[in-house]
Amino acid sequence: MDTSLRITPLHETFVAQVDGIDWTVNLSDEVIGAIQKAIDQYGVLVFRNANIDNEAQIALTARFGKMDYVPGLHLKGRFPHQPQIFDLANVNEQGEIIQSTDRFRSMSMKGNQLWHADMQYHPHRDKYSILRAVEIPPPGVGGETEYADSRSAYDALSPEWKSRLENMVMRCSLIHNRRSAAPDLYKGVDPMEWPTSRWKAVYPHERTGRKNLYVTSYCYKIENMSVEESQKIIRDLITHGTQPQFVYKLVWENPGDMIMWDNTAVWHRALDDSKFQHKFKRDMRRTNTFDDGPHGWGENDPNDNWRVKAPHDPYAHEKTSERPAATMTTMKEEVLA
Repeated sequence: MDTSLRITPLHETFVAQVDGIDWTVNLSDEVIGAIQKAIDQYGVLVFRNANIDNEAQIALTARFGKMDYVPGLHLKGRFPHQPQIFDLANVNEQGEIIQSTDRFRSMSMKGNQLWHADMQYHPHRDKYSILRAVEIPPPGVGGETEYADSRSAYDALSPEWKSRLENMVMRCSLIHNRRSAAPDLYKGVDPMEWPTSRWKAVYPHERTGRKNLYVTSYCYKIENMSVEESQKIIRDLITHGTQPQFVYKLVWENPGDMIMWDNTAVWHRALDDSKFQHKFKRDMRRTNTFDDGPHGWGENDPNDNWRVKAPHDPYAHEKTSERPAATMTTMKEEVLA
């Protein structure tokens, strides 16, 4: 084990800062092993001033598993030959701040401000996410990221709740998340008429065995319950899991800062972007690994690995009361999170 790494807890139950890594060289297996041990324990790791590039971020992520990719964007966007990079920036291909008020993009991004775990709305979920800051807004104008310790949140549940949740299965939907954050998106669309993923409310964490409360803003309906009853339970659980004692707000201090988190141990959300959008650059780039552990497919069929699908027109309800039957399409323009 590489003893030069310094791991400093930033919260009572989770999140730690890792120092002492030389990012200018290929990381040894010992360093990767130390990072693995730390992410298992803390769920979120902060690496200040890592200052790596896209290629190094991709190579680092691949050390922790098979990588996820951006669907349908291989030949467009800022990184057409690096589909592993999820581009979460507010700048265009020329590096300029995007000034256009693209309604769909603006409204869809609001879904990232709700508590979630990456790709829970897919049948094959993501495990690790690595988010790197290339440019950040000045202090005091927003852009922070919050994390919630969903393992400690589960631990704090009453025995009655734990028993109730043990075999509860959730139907998860990106449509529901986006519409919850921006009610004018997909208005009148029934998420259950579109592909939904199936996940239990609780899974044991693969590497520690600790149980994780896997209930986020993607959860729409509990099987064998009405939507109304389901939503009350889901809201109550998210409220429980985001009490102050379970939450840490990560402030991006420098360009080059990088965060790694385990989506099977924590939830996260972006904070309000209204103070910096169209004013200051925020260039964030994320990479993800698939969860290839025993619970990586949840209650879904591994032989049916569909990518997210939704109505082609998210504003069809505004155009006609006699709209044609919705067509199914992969959300190629979506900012996925």
